[in-house]
Amino acid sequence: MTAGEVVDRIRKNLGVPWRENTYRDTYKWGGPETVVTGIATTAFATLDVIRRAAAAGLNMILPHEVTFWNDRDDTTIVSGDPLYKTKTDLLTRHNIVILRLHDHMHAQRPDFTYVGSARAIGLDRRYETAAGSHRFVIPETTLGALAADISRRTGARALRVVGDPDANISRIQLGVGYATPTVSGQEIDVVISGEQQEADGAFDSPAYVLDAVTLGMAKGWIVLGHVISEEPGMLEMAQWIKGLAPELPVQLVQAGEPFWAPQ
Repeated sequence: MTAGEVVDRIRKNLGVPWRENTYRDTYKWGGPETVVTGIATTAFATLDVIRRAAAAGLNMILPHEVTFWNDRDDTTIVSGDPLYKTKTDLLTRHNIVILRLHDHMHAQRPDFTYVGSARAIGLDRRYETAAGSHRFVIPETTLGALAADISRRTGARALRVVGDPDANISRIQLGVGYATPTVSGQEIDVVISGEQQEADGAFDSPAYVLDAVTLGMAKGWIVLGHVISEEPGMLEMAQWIKGLAPELPVQLVQAGEPFWAPQ
C-alpha cells in the first residue's frame, strides 16, 4: 500500500470534506508514491520519534503538529540549520513519509483530541453535560485533588495550576491545545487546557482567576501543556486508522512532554 492510498482511505472516512487549500495537512516529507510498511501517529515528528518509528518498521508518520519547527513547515527559514540536515538525512535514510493531520482531525466529529484528552485526564463521558460540549459536572472535589489526580494519570512533569487548591469544584470546561475556553463563565469552576498566553491575550485567564480567588470564588485553571493535552488524541487516531488499514501495523509513537520542573 502506498502513502497516497492510506491518505485516500483517511479522506474518504473522515466524515468532513477535505480542504484542498490546507497548508497544514500536507506531506512534509516524501510523497504519495512511497510504499508504506507501517504507520506511526504522534504529536510531533521529532528526531527521537523518527528513530523509534523506523526501528519499529513504521515508515509513515502522521504527526498532529509541525515537523520543521514552524506552523507552515516552511523549510526555507531552517534549511541552513544543522538540525534540519540531520533530520532530513534521517528521513531519507529510512524512506520516511510524513503527512500532518491537524485541521481535519479537529474538524472530525468526534474530535479525537478531545476524546483522547478527556480519557487521559479521567473525565468520564457519563459526566459530560451534552455530547460534544466538553463540559463536565463531576462529583465535588477540590482543585488541588483534581490537579493531583490529573498529574498522576498523565505523568505530567510540569503541570501548572492557578487557583486555591482547597476550593471546592465540580464544573469543568475542557479545552485542548490552544483552544482554551475563558474561565469567566458563571457556570464554570475550572478550565483545563493545553496552553494559553499568560498575558496580552484576548482574555488573560490567570489574572482573572487570581481576582476571583481574592473574592472567595471557586475558580481554577489547569494547564496541561500542548503535548499532554493533545497527544492522547493520536492514540485515538491510531486505533481508528487500524480499522481503515488492517493490513498495516499502526501504533502511537509518543513524542512525550517536553517540559520538566526542578525539584
